[in-house]
Amino acid sequence: MFKKLFLPVGMVLAIVISFLYPPIGVCMKKAIGSNPFIILIFLICGWRTKFGDMNFDRKFLLNFLIGGIVALIVFPLIGLGLGHALRLDQAAILGLIVIACVPPTLSSGIVMAETAGGNVLLAMMMTVIYNLVGVVTMPLVISWCVSGNAEIDTNPLKMFLDLLLLVLLPFFVGWAIQKFAKWKAPAWTGYIPSACVILLILGFFSGARDKFLSYDLKALAIAAGAGILLRLIFLAIFYWGGIPLKMKREDRIGAMFTAGSKSLTIALTMLAIIGAGNSTAIIPCMVFYALQAMIDSVLAAKLKA
Repeated sequence: MFKKLFLPVGMVLAIVISFLYPPIGVCMKKAIGSNPFIILIFLICGWRTKFGDMNFDRKFLLNFLIGGIVALIVFPLIGLGLGHALRLDQAAILGLIVIACVPPTLSSGIVMAETAGGNVLLAMMMTVIYNLVGVVTMPLVISWCVSGNAEIDTNPLKMFLDLLLLVLLPFFVGWAIQKFAKWKAPAWTGYIPSACVILLILGFFSGARDKFLSYDLKALAIAAGAGILLRLIFLAIFYWGGIPLKMKREDRIGAMFTAGSKSLTIALTMLAIIGAGNSTAIIPCMVFYALQAMIDSVLAAKLKA
């Protein structure tokens, strides 16, 4: 029971602390940053993963391709339509589009997949490859959705190097520990990725506290409703949509928590690139990420049961 509640309760406490006493999260983020936590997450995941569990057949590649199209191209169109259907203002619609088009989060998606008993290696591959492909799809999709009014510029080489250093290298170092050193990961290491996600959330929300408090309450409620709908749609598409494709249950769980998740870090970066980093467009992104974390943590514990 403690392990099931550790992540959801920890995230709630992190958000509460970020609003009641933000200096804790702000100081932590300034002193440590986000990268050490992301590296530690993938180091532990690599340590606990066995490559022999992955079957690279034609069906796997087809599912992988379809998942990428849905996650990186179809989702932002759903966000655009939902924003107009709810009559959100232009900044809020932009926020929904951006959070929907970004690739999977580099942290919590993997943790949720592991907690729920999903295919962790599939989740890791989706996270890495979709992030690489997202370098190309994000500018194209965002510019199309905003009718070409925003001039987009990205640095693919920097994003690739970041992924290499933050994700691939730690993951394979962890895998090498259990493969060559024959050192099996102790059971308590399963709490480390969850703890890192909790600390990442504390840092994110502490830094954005003032923007939340100054945001219109009605608009915030509508943004929260849009975020809930968007997240549930994402989860449903990957979980039940994988059944006609004859995906195994553990593969569908791995996909729904990774391909269907969205990176707040990249979303905020993209808003800064298009000149909206200080606008209220960040609110839907933050709200969606918070709801994503809450919904996924509860659902992951339930699926594991």
